[in-house]
Amino acid sequence: MNATQTSPIESASPGFARRRQRRVRLVLFLLSLIVSVTGFVSFDYFYSKAILASAVSGGPHGFCFSRDPVRAFAFQANCSCIRPWLGSSYTFNTNSLGFRDERIREVPLSDWRPRILILGDSAPEGMTDWQDSFIGRIAGQFPQYEFLNGSVEGYSPSNYLNTARMVMQRGVKFDEVIVFIDVSDAQDEAAFFHDTDSSGAVAIASGKLSKSTWYSNLRLGINNHLLLTNEVFDFIEKDLVGFGWYHLDLGHGGNEFDLERSAWTYRKVSDDEPYETGYAPLGLERGVEKEKAKMDILWRELKAQDIPISVVVYPWPAQLAHDNVDSRQVRLWRDWCEGKCTRFITLFPAFFAIKDACPRFQPGCWYLSHFIFGDTHFNSAGDAVVANVIEKSLTEIPPEKRQASPGLEAAPTGLTPGAREKR
Repeated sequence: MNATQTSPIESASPGFARRRQRRVRLVLFLLSLIVSVTGFVSFDYFYSKAILASAVSGGPHGFCFSRDPVRAFAFQANCSCIRPWLGSSYTFNTNSLGFRDERIREVPLSDWRPRILILGDSAPEGMTDWQDSFIGRIAGQFPQYEFLNGSVEGYSPSNYLNTARMVMQRGVKFDEVIVFIDVSDAQDEAAFFHDTDSSGAVAIASGKLSKSTWYSNLRLGINNHLLLTNEVFDFIEKDLVGFGWYHLDLGHGGNEFDLERSAWTYRKVSDDEPYETGYAPLGLERGVEKEKAKMDILWRELKAQDIPISVVVYPWPAQLAHDNVDSRQVRLWRDWCEGKCTRFITLFPAFFAIKDACPRFQPGCWYLSHFIFGDTHFNSAGDAVVANVIEKSLTEIPPEKRQASPGLEAAPTGLTPGAREKR
């Protein structure tokens, strides 16, 4: 008898029959699993395609971005659109200066209230509805002040300076500047923006280098094309992050907890690779020096107009996961502010306190509760924390009105500069 053949006696044994039944069940299970997964993914693909095709994206004015000869890009003036952001969307309006605002409106050259010019990039711009963003919250809490939000996604000190100059050149009066310095500004100055001439006008890098893995490509494809499957992945990833596994790659440029743009405060980054995997051509340290040099110019030009400057710093998820409350970002701008700033505000203590309050079995709860999942931006709860800290500073050191200009708009009846009630 051939060794591979089964004898009639063996094939008739109860043990052989049970083993054969288990193999058959396993094969049937695997086949049903493959059919089920294939059916689910196929349904998800066509369902997601229908949903995404009907989604509003930008509206008649696109996303309100436009080219700018000095700042490389800016927002269109008096524009309204619907801006999508990581599976959600929000209404976006700009005023006559091309600044994000609660509504489309004409900004007068002067106002009876102290007017604060906000400079920053995407965090103070706000990746959510106006009333949920921290600038929107602060403006709602302090109607006795007017806030002009000159923040634009992707800006850094070169364009904080250019935006302030643009406002002054148009004759718009303001009484204080608050600059929200972002952790990513160091890379932007080193590798993204470069001066085109001595005026300070900037242009941007011609391209960017992204290092993607097979998983990040897979995850991005799922995120963009399979909404239901993406929900399953989100469910698992949220649990992992909650348990303190600080790795989250949704295909948007790397691990949200250790991006090259934010890692420079706690580890070595590349001075040789281009944007956005590295800090070439200037390198990190020259990028930091360029940040400070642009802020020095802004401070001097504001001082010449007797306009005070303040600085705010805030953490990214990377700082909360790997850095400490006295991060290099905090020390850098605290030192710069010495003798220059009306107020220096660090949001690191507030967010590290939230992290420290997470239970031992869920050390990553701070990210799930205060950041947009899969992103480095604050969610509504995170924006509320930022607003609360800024509001305390504005209460302790109230902005003051500089000498009124001729023809200044009078305060409306029933609302004085010290009033706390909303109009």
